[in-house]
Amino acid sequence: MAEFRQRKPGELFGMLKRQKWLIILPMITLTVAIGYVVYRLPSVYESTSLLTVKPPTISSNLVAPVSREDLSQRLSTINQEVLSRSSLEPMIQKYDLYKLERAAQMPMELIFEKMHKSITVEMAETGNEKVAAFKISYRDRDPQSARNVTSELASKYVNAQVQNAVEIAESTNELFERQLSEKKAALDNLEKQRLDIMMQNVATLPESEQGLVAQLEGLRQRDDTITKEKQSLYNEKGRLSDGIASNNRQMRLIEDFGEKETQDTARQASQIEDTPAYAQLIQKRADLMGQLDTYMKTWRDKHPAVIAKRDEIARVNEEIENLRKNTEKRVAVATQSTSRKAELQKKNLELENQRIQAQIGQIEQQLQTKDAERQQNAMQIASLEARINAIPQVKVALESVTAQHQSAKAAYDEMMKKKNDAGVTLDVEQGQQGETIRVQDPASLPSSPVAPKRFMLTMLGTGIGLALGLFLAAFFEVPRLFKIQSIDDAKHYTGLPVLASVPPLLSVSEKNWIRRSGWLKLAAGTAAAIGIIPLIVLILQMTRLFDRFV
Repeated sequence: MAEFRQRKPGELFGMLKRQKWLIILPMITLTVAIGYVVYRLPSVYESTSLLTVKPPTISSNLVAPVSREDLSQRLSTINQEVLSRSSLEPMIQKYDLYKLERAAQMPMELIFEKMHKSITVEMAETGNEKVAAFKISYRDRDPQSARNVTSELASKYVNAQVQNAVEIAESTNELFERQLSEKKAALDNLEKQRLDIMMQNVATLPESEQGLVAQLEGLRQRDDTITKEKQSLYNEKGRLSDGIASNNRQMRLIEDFGEKETQDTARQASQIEDTPAYAQLIQKRADLMGQLDTYMKTWRDKHPAVIAKRDEIARVNEEIENLRKNTEKRVAVATQSTSRKAELQKKNLELENQRIQAQIGQIEQQLQTKDAERQQNAMQIASLEARINAIPQVKVALESVTAQHQSAKAAYDEMMKKKNDAGVTLDVEQGQQGETIRVQDPASLPSSPVAPKRFMLTMLGTGIGLALGLFLAAFFEVPRLFKIQSIDDAKHYTGLPVLASVPPLLSVSEKNWIRRSGWLKLAAGTAAAIGIIPLIVLILQMTRLFDRFV
């Protein structure tokens, strides 16, 4: 299979040229539709005011200057108050904001949310690292309303900062006073506990501590001895258990060997064919049978000699049968003798196991006795440890109360220092001698709108139209790439040389029809592109897609 033929730049340009109207018409359509919608959007103006933090008018030893991090935290607190609905909703009525929305009966919650999104509060650079500043911006369709709202917001921030600082200082001072009172009560309680312990245990001394420690050491040594004795008993018990296991293995071997020996003895006793008596009887019977055959050739069955031989043969058979019966008795006797011997050996081993079990029982009784001794010893150790731990109880309790008293005294002194600092801070804030927010640059009257960016949004529509046109062109051109359309395609996919090519042979009327049909398609496409513009405009206006850019 031949690989896909890569197209040359000239061929790609030819494709674009063939489909140029599929590319141009979507560009024109979306550019005109989006441009119309964008240029009908209302203009938005932005007013900005710069606020700075005035440094404190007293020594920095009493009040530290505000930093950018502190200002950011303060703004986060003030924003919750200034940008709340109770603060912004009266301004909507005061400056007659969002007339169109209120005329359309939009809920006040949505109007407040829209106004809240139009307000921006951010940190600002002043060129002086020691001066912290932030900027307030507000956007509105009316430049005068934008300035009025920004100016009032700036004044709200100034007033809120002063009020917030005073409230924080007052709440901080009250908190320290409350905590100081609690720590003073805890300190007094600890002092009383220390005095009570000292008064109740003045003469208590740990005089018996050394004797109890010596007894405890002796009991612990006794515990170690008992542990070693138990370990020795466990070892002896294990040895005896191993002996039982060994005897059990011997009994299994005796059973297996005795059964085999019994079978061998029975087999040897039952083989009478190997005995001399059996061989003699067989030989004798054979001789008699030979003599009987000789008699039968001469005499009849009733002849006395024939009858006598038959009687002799019968007696020999009887002797053989008796010999066989005696063999079964010998097998039984041999089997019984072998089984009795194995049973005696097993009985001896069982008696040995019983003796070992008795020894194990004695060892277990000794272990129980040792456990009882160790438990009693452990109880005595616990009792002595409890008594030893109880001796320094008074000293430990006194040291604990003393340490708690010292810690509480240090915490009380630290809290007293913080309370004094909080009082100084409250005096400073009430006298407005600390940091204060002031308006550095008043709200400006905007002269030109900041949104929407009409030219940029229109060019965005052109780009979308171009992308759509390229997609349509690719939709019609890509299937053609998998067909043989030129001499180069024929050479590449067949691998054969092209000797000649025949161009399309069209009449004049066919050429005119192709030209007219092309113009008709262009006219239809242009009409469709122009006709779809109002529909796109209507959809964009209904979806309010570009309102978010305002």
